[in-house]
Amino acid sequence: MQSRLIQRHDQFFKHLLDHPGTAGALIRERLPKAVTELISPADPVLLPGTFVDKELREYRTDRLYGVTTRTGGAAFIYVLMEHKSSPDPRIDLQLLGYETRIWQDWDRREGRDADGRVRKQPPIFPLVVYHGEAEWRIPLNFADCLDLGDEAMRPHVLDFRYSLLDLGRIDDGGLSKAERLRVGLLILKHGSRDGDLHHTLVRLGRAALALGPDDLIALVRYIMAEPNAVEAAILRNALREIVPGQETRLMTIADEFRAEGILIGEARGKAEILLRQLRRRFGSVPEDRAERISGASDDQLNTWAEIILDAATLDEVFAEHRAN
Repeated sequence: MQSRLIQRHDQFFKHLLDHPGTAGALIRERLPKAVTELISPADPVLLPGTFVDKELREYRTDRLYGVTTRTGGAAFIYVLMEHKSSPDPRIDLQLLGYETRIWQDWDRREGRDADGRVRKQPPIFPLVVYHGEAEWRIPLNFADCLDLGDEAMRPHVLDFRYSLLDLGRIDDGGLSKAERLRVGLLILKHGSRDGDLHHTLVRLGRAALALGPDDLIALVRYIMAEPNAVEAAILRNALREIVPGQETRLMTIADEFRAEGILIGEARGKAEILLRQLRRRFGSVPEDRAERISGASDDQLNTWAEIILDAATLDEVFAEHRAN
């Protein structure tokens, strides 16, 4: 059976990063340590829009996130997924264009303070995720792609560095410490190309099982929840080949976890929406308040969401007499 497990890479990647915690895990694990140590541990905020040229959207998907630094400043994390079979040798030039558009968009909206004074642009940290077959051999520094002739020129030309996640060069177990992100990247690494769907599922399942039984269950749960061409019978036959005699039990366990995860995901999604509303209304949200929101009940989240409409300050939203 010739088919593709992932019908559209852009939708799959966006859906993967939209799950609570996955974008934050990707950023913390794949940006340089010097950067992650300076940004707030709070989850990044997804910002609207795309900066990829229309003619290139078949090959690239992007996500822009806003983060705050530990000193209270703002920064952008630009995640670009390259899903060509081989990397574009002009990706450095494309990244430069995307960063310029991000700054221009920011300048139109927030380039001046309340007194009309010009503000400094927030830094942008690009991260490229690539799952093509060919190894990525393009320099990670913009200046390395210039014909300098003499290294003495380097300090005087434009330069920036981007981070790279080349899935094909990373062991399965090292894809991520976060289960959902790890399984999603595993699917991108092994299951994103055309081929026999049964063989793709068997290869993926064996890779997940090698990481542990929980990862195999997570993979089955993921496949059952995502829109794709996988019917239950096809998945069961693949599992029968991977773990003979256990296929029905695994699918039952995965389905129970999936149903429970939907409920948990709804609560987390509501908490994420509330945090975004608070940040848009009042600016940054202290870490203790963000943690309180993450652990709040559904009723409490609904109460805070109603209070936002009338509250003049962040403290008013969380005042005990209002919360009760």
